[in-house]
Amino acid sequence: PLNSVNKFPESDSLISDTDATTDDKKTKMPRVALISFGSYRLRVNRPEADMDLLALCPSHCSRTAFFASLVKILKGDNRVKEVHAIATAYTPVIKFVFNGIAIDLLFARLSNDTKLWEHKKGETFLIEDPDLRDLDEAGVRSLNGARVAQLLMSSAPNIEAFRTTLIAVKEWANMHGLYSNVLGFLGGINYALLVACICKRNRKAKPATLLKAFFQTYSRWTWPMPVTLSHITYSPPEGVLPLPVWDSKSNPRDRMHVMPILTPTYPSMNSAYNVGRPQLRRLNSAFYNAFRIVAEIEKGTKSWRDLFEGNEFFKRHSYFLQVRITASNASSYREWFRFVESRLRLLIAGLDSHHHGVQAEPFCRFYDRTYNSNGVCTGFGKSEPHCKTESLFYIALRFGSNIHKADLSYGVSEFLHKVNNWIGRGVDKDLGIEILRHSQLPKVLLKKFIMKHDIHMSQETFFYTKRRYEENLNEESPVLVKDAIDEAKEELTKEIEVQTKDQSTHLPSGSWAMKVLGTNVLKVSISPAKRPRT
Repeated sequence: PLNSVNKFPESDSLISDTDATTDDKKTKMPRVALISFGSYRLRVNRPEADMDLLALCPSHCSRTAFFASLVKILKGDNRVKEVHAIATAYTPVIKFVFNGIAIDLLFARLSNDTKLWEHKKGETFLIEDPDLRDLDEAGVRSLNGARVAQLLMSSAPNIEAFRTTLIAVKEWANMHGLYSNVLGFLGGINYALLVACICKRNRKAKPATLLKAFFQTYSRWTWPMPVTLSHITYSPPEGVLPLPVWDSKSNPRDRMHVMPILTPTYPSMNSAYNVGRPQLRRLNSAFYNAFRIVAEIEKGTKSWRDLFEGNEFFKRHSYFLQVRITASNASSYREWFRFVESRLRLLIAGLDSHHHGVQAEPFCRFYDRTYNSNGVCTGFGKSEPHCKTESLFYIALRFGSNIHKADLSYGVSEFLHKVNNWIGRGVDKDLGIEILRHSQLPKVLLKKFIMKHDIHMSQETFFYTKRRYEENLNEESPVLVKDAIDEAKEELTKEIEVQTKDQSTHLPSGSWAMKVLGTNVLKVSISPAKRPRT
């Protein structure tokens, strides 16, 4: 795929005239170097996964000019779809789909144009400390993604053992609803750093041993003690301006982080700054349960399949908050979904309250409902582009033993305020929040193997993942997943919705979990969006 993407226009077509000197215009400019990073670079990606790319540009190219020029070019290319530029993001990015490949493109410029001139197409472009010179903080963050990927590749004692272990960990996290940086859990880079630390400590171990060590180590880790792959360097490289380095002792904001996983390149940052206390609680529990299963595998009482099959999340809880993200068609849905997804951490953090005796446990996976042209729901799956599009997200709710009545309005107010006041929201976009009992959940969520019904995992992806396991795991590790993707998907069952007048749910006394708590359903309605003033 990278060969196709590398056929981008030459760098002089991406830069406005004001960004180049007169002499530059008379000669051919250095070509933009495209560098892959993330799961694609590490070769642990699924076929349908996004590709992370860094565009390294010559010194006279500004981020503003690059974003403006490239977005214009992309929108005029019939191979490109869904162009979405976020220049003001913490790490500025251009998102688009090129020939069916979803791409996240970052920008950075080098002060040393000679390095771009001398770089030969097809060769690995090595990013070094001097390349940080004259970069702002956004540029450093953009550059460091590729630097971390390069360091992980070069520092792994056994690169194939590292890849196989990381593939297994990522698949486990996906199956158990623990894979999403946006939703406050861990993403690809976080899991890669955690696995790399285990590989560094167990240099000659095989993947099965590394997998056991992974769960054993992090089930006992005393957070917020940081995980570091190398010694933290606080002094900048020669010629590089000082930049903020993660330091919980001197920085109050860093001290608030609950699960620090530090990047190994200067300036060291917490790659898991999004993780919140509810998410950490779920991760700790999942690490411990996975370690128990691996221990049983060693005894011969369980198999590897037990580690990777769909977990019991939806069977272990009695009450759930269901979030419905809806739009009239696929085009309106995409931007609406991105916005709501980025704000769901506010909802999770708001609901989780020791004062109110409520624990929130999110399951970070979205389930899409299929609608026909008449607006009738026909089951789970993707709707046609012109039809209504809807996704469901679930947060399990646990209540203290002394809680008899819960009004969850305290936990949703900030989230609803952000959603209702988004300027991009129109009458074709809607969102609903309601409490469901366990018995009201769609039956598809209660199946033993969630993998069968995971609408985000295509059949091609399933067999690709299965093949990677079979090819790479050594003789002590049998096949890890069950071949069940071809089973028919269950149709969505009709849900019962009972709206209470005071929008509160009566809860009899009981322990933190495992009991059906009451019979009413809390339903929060969101008023239609107000049109922005002109």
